[in-house]
Amino acid sequence: MFGKVVLFIYLISFNVFRCAADWFDTQKVENLVKQWSPLIWLAPDEKYMPLDVEQFLENVDIADENAKIISQSRQLSRFHSKRYNSKKSYLVPSVPLDDLKTNSSSFLYGKSPKLSPTVPVYAVITYCNHFSKGNVAKSGFNKTKSPLPYFHVSYWMFYPYNEGKDVCFIGKWPTPLIFSKCFGRYKKMGNHVGDWEHMTLLFSGKEYPEKLYLSLHDLGAYYTYEKATNTFKFESRLKKEKLAHLSTTKEFPEYVRLQGGHPVLFAAEGSHGLWAAPGEHEFVRIPSIRDKNGYGTPWKTWASIKFHHSGRSAPLPWMRFKGRWGSPKSNCVLSRKFGLCELTDGPRGLLRDDQDFYC
Repeated sequence: MFGKVVLFIYLISFNVFRCAADWFDTQKVENLVKQWSPLIWLAPDEKYMPLDVEQFLENVDIADENAKIISQSRQLSRFHSKRYNSKKSYLVPSVPLDDLKTNSSSFLYGKSPKLSPTVPVYAVITYCNHFSKGNVAKSGFNKTKSPLPYFHVSYWMFYPYNEGKDVCFIGKWPTPLIFSKCFGRYKKMGNHVGDWEHMTLLFSGKEYPEKLYLSLHDLGAYYTYEKATNTFKFESRLKKEKLAHLSTTKEFPEYVRLQGGHPVLFAAEGSHGLWAAPGEHEFVRIPSIRDKNGYGTPWKTWASIKFHHSGRSAPLPWMRFKGRWGSPKSNCVLSRKFGLCELTDGPRGLLRDDQDFYC
């Protein structure tokens, strides 16, 4: 008898939750996501443009941690295999990297959104399981009057290549600048194949977002929406553990402004980190590493969005890939202390355990 009662309560709870999930239609959510999708200005001298993931996968192979090829990534069914789809898997170019870099028409350089407006962003939508009682009462389970859900959406941009930063070297060792001058030679450090960048919005049952999060390399910044001024104002910063041993900037642009309802962001030259204002931004003080951005190529991300409703739609096969979207690291110096490599590991994919916002 007790078991039947428990089962009855479970079935009621399940059906209530299922009904709650159907109180809104996903088209309304997608319209909001599109309405608030960012306008991204790529840097004036940007060489490495974004690209559709599918085109990237046509030009890379799956390798192990020693860069040994074990499969072609074009065979997406491999992403379901434990052998090929582990956290120690890498996606490496089928053609030597140096050859790709000397060929400006190679996939490594991506496509300009101005010339190819179909270059997509990937919107990953995560729903929360609570709705306001007022909205529920008003809706009366009528889909035409359905309340807006609580959810957060991450807009993911993919670039085939991330160009690193100039670091001053004297001999084999990195050296700090003296009176803003390098008395040795500069060398690009921190390059990597594959580059995922993102911005996240938090919606709390309204037609405008409550908060915005900007991903800045291993840093991040939270902004709060101010309806009166129609801007996002800086709230707090996030420093991830990877950079905990470095002296990182405490200064972020105070506001994210909007244009036509879209947040205006600026992607750093080469490394594509997102900032709220143009100019030069120091994101690591020791050693000094800066991002440079400005009004180069506009990327109207709402022109091409690929949606994924987490928990409500099946992810694309490549979204399940657990490994690194790039080659294993190489040519490292002081790697234990600073993690300084000429070629660093590619990033993880867009479906990650850590979230920018939690329900």
